[in-house]
Amino acid sequence: MSESFAEVLLLIPTTLSAGLCMFIAGVVQNVMNEMDAAAFKHFLTRLVCSAVKSPFNITMSLLTTIGAVPYFIAYGFGHVWFTAGVAFFVLASTASKIRNLPIYRRVMAPGYDDPAALTEDRRKLQQANVIRATLSLASVALMGVQLAGQL
Repeated sequence: MSESFAEVLLLIPTTLSAGLCMFIAGVVQNVMNEMDAAAFKHFLTRLVCSAVKSPFNITMSLLTTIGAVPYFIAYGFGHVWFTAGVAFFVLASTASKIRNLPIYRRVMAPGYDDPAALTEDRRKLQQANVIRATLSLASVALMGVQLAGQL
C-alpha cells in the first residue's frame, strides 16, 4: 500500500467525523437552543445515551486515531501537513471530551433541573461543539493540503 493511499484511507473517516461534528454543532445545537430547560435535559440525556451505544459513532471517533498508529509506524512523520491534520483531529477529540463530559454528567444528574444552570450548560456545550467542529474541519483541511501537494 502506498503512503498516499493510506492517507486517503485515513482522510475518509476523518472527513465523516468532521461532518458529524459540524452537523451537531450546527443543526442539533440549533434544535437544542430552541428547547426549554426540561426538554433540553431530556433530549441531551437521550442523545448521549444513544451516541455511546452507536457502532457508527464509536467507529467514526476511533478510526482515525487507531489508523494513525500503523500509518506512523509504516511511514513516519515526514508528511508534515498530514501529521498536523492527525494531531488536530486528536486535539479536537481530546478537547471535546474534556469540555463535554462534565456538562453531560451534570445535565444528566437526577434532580438537576435549574433552568438558569441548564441554559448556561447549553451555552458551554455550544461553544465546545463549535470548537470541535472547527478543529475537525481544520484537520481535514491540513490532511487535504498534504494530499493536494502530492498530485
